Amino acid sequence: MRRGTRLPDRCRRPPERRPHAGVPVTAEHSAASTARSHSVAASGTLAATVAEALTLTSTGPDTFVAARAGADDPRGLYGGRLTAQALRAASHTVPDERLAHSLHSYFLAPGDATKPITYTVGRERDGGRFSVRRVVASQEGVPILNLEASFQQIQPGADYQAEAMPDTTPPEALPTVRQDPRMLDLDVRIPHDDEAYHRWPTRLWVRIKTSLGDDANLRACGLVFVSDMCTGLSKAPLVKHVGILPSIDHSVWIHRGCDPNRWLLLDLAPESTSQGRGMYTGRIYDENRVLVANLAQESLFRLRNSHGRPGPSRT
Repeated sequence: MRRGTRLPDRCRRPPERRPHAGVPVTAEHSAASTARSHSVAASGTLAATVAEALTLTSTGPDTFVAARAGADDPRGLYGGRLTAQALRAASHTVPDERLAHSLHSYFLAPGDATKPITYTVGRERDGGRFSVRRVVASQEGVPILNLEASFQQIQPGADYQAEAMPDTTPPEALPTVRQDPRMLDLDVRIPHDDEAYHRWPTRLWVRIKTSLGDDANLRACGLVFVSDMCTGLSKAPLVKHVGILPSIDHSVWIHRGCDPNRWLLLDLAPESTSQGRGMYTGRIYDENRVLVANLAQESLFRLRNSHGRPGPSRT
């Protein structure tokens, strides 16, 4: 999705404010949010929470529809929402014991926030332990996203992570940052970063406020929703001379289950810019310092010319 799906100031370093503790999710909140989610899906009402946005309506064999995202917006759809909904559609077609462990997506068009989205799932393979699904998201017959996802029947194995979570200020000691409304009910907090960044932070704490329940695949979709919030390219050389950063593709590898209603730390870093494209990678840790996912994304990285328009690419 277009980098323009992210408001330039929605993830900026916040002004100094008194720390604001997150509100815990209760069983009563969870039950109420689940009931409202199904109501939203049935009525086409705009979603107010991530849980509601991830509630799709089945319209036929392996076909699902998400209600419109909001008012007309020249930035198009938020890519994390689109990818998470596609993964949710795929998860509805696999056995309950098979959990999402990786996805690879290509953004084909910005999308229209005023129109519903149809997700058509193709059952590529169901093996002894793995299932693979291909999903095409479209609006009025025009594809806007292609996604492939793999699901695995969980099994025991070696448990190792190469990189420890970086030391940073805990989220409870940081103020909440006001969000773009398209981020729905995300609680975001930005720790101090010694390295300068442009527009988007590369390290941030985030959690989804409204309960997603205990469905492991729904929680994976919540993780994917937040995975596309910012960009590691905000620390790339010459980024100040680049306009919006339209996303070309987005991949996520989920190593371990997590609860995105609890705090997750996104840690992003640029990898390369060349030929008008930029690529960054990221790690997502839970509040116990456990690596739960890795991500990678490639975006357009076109330098502006003297008239403020994207010009010939150079590094």
